[in-house]
Amino acid sequence: MSTSLKRSILGRGKGYLNFAGPQSRFIIFLIFVLMAYTLLLRVFQKLAEMLQLPLFFSISLITLLVFIGVVGTVYSHSFVGPMLRIRRTIDQLAQGDTSVCIRLRESDDPMLKELVDSICRLAQHHRNSHAAIAASAQDLTEAIGSLQHAVQAGADKAELQKHLDGVRGKRDVLEKMVESLGGS
Repeated sequence: MSTSLKRSILGRGKGYLNFAGPQSRFIIFLIFVLMAYTLLLRVFQKLAEMLQLPLFFSISLITLLVFIGVVGTVYSHSFVGPMLRIRRTIDQLAQGDTSVCIRLRESDDPMLKELVDSICRLAQHHRNSHAAIAASAQDLTEAIGSLQHAVQAGADKAELQKHLDGVRGKRDVLEKMVESLGGS
């Protein structure tokens, strides 16, 4: 097997398998479920032989459905709940609420915890950016007020130019902050 094919299959780059994360835990879980069901099936088969039950197939099928339903519900609980909280938080972020914070249970998937940490860092970055933009806008407003006061006081051309240069500098800083957020 070629090295590039191995990398593709094993998860280096854009492969299908990543043995270090939730994918490996899920594969191990499936193996466990299949082994447990096989054991359960053998028990029912022996029981059916001893009791001479003609309904072995029906009983084993019902048992399989119940077993998979219970085990699947228990297993999926560790990632469905966190995914719903993450989705609600992202919706809040999209609506402009940067005060969001997500808390996961200790038993939740570590990969989801990393995602939550990234979302919290994003929210913190936006809070900091919004605070910096608000402070910069306030500085710009004060500089414009100072320029207006200088104009009304009849300041000379050099002083007005100095105030105007200050206003332009503060405007440029504000524009750079807005651009860093992806604004136009």
